[in-house]
Amino acid sequence: MQKTKNKIPPYVSFKTFQTFLEFLSEGMPNRIDRSVWLNKFSGSNGTQIMTAIKFFELIDINGIPSEDFKNLVSRDINLQKKVLRKLLYKYYSPIFDLDLSNATKSQLREAFRGFGTKEGVIVKCESFFIQAAKYSEIKVSSHILARRHNSNSSDKPKAAKSTNDFNIQNNKSDTNINLARLILDKYPDFDPNWSDELKKSWIDSLTKLYESLK
Repeated sequence: MQKTKNKIPPYVSFKTFQTFLEFLSEGMPNRIDRSVWLNKFSGSNGTQIMTAIKFFELIDINGIPSEDFKNLVSRDINLQKKVLRKLLYKYYSPIFDLDLSNATKSQLREAFRGFGTKEGVIVKCESFFIQAAKYSEIKVSSHILARRHNSNSSDKPKAAKSTNDFNIQNNKSDTNINLARLILDKYPDFDPNWSDELKKSWIDSLTKLYESLK
């Protein structure tokens, strides 16, 4: 248990981690080192991916992939989920001491602090775990999955404002169209026998009317 607590839990984006696994599924190298991901991922993402790999002990001290790692990059989704689920239960044992089906966000945060995780990355650690748990079909409490109320409420005024702006623009557009119809009703029909100067004047006036409606 102590050994696990001394490790930093994965804080890379779970989607990025999946992309890395998909990349390796094209051909697992004999050894996992910096040269494997250097041209595929940025330095920070690569470092975070390696943190995840070491947390799950997917390679030995020489970088040789474990059987779990080889199965994790399998194109068999069911096998991939099964292996990931096993890894989560094994290496996140302090988290599973909670009843995740009913646990709160605060309880999850307290459990993650037990890893000695720094506050600056603890949210990312939680995010990785939650997404990995959902992917591997581990039930997670709706309290943990729920978004913060403040972020939702802050979006509402913006949505209302956008709707009002849209209605105002529509009203202005309708008014312009009605006005244009009134003007066009008084316009004389185009006559091919007009002089060139009169034809040009007629076209120019219609063009200006069209431009005013934009």
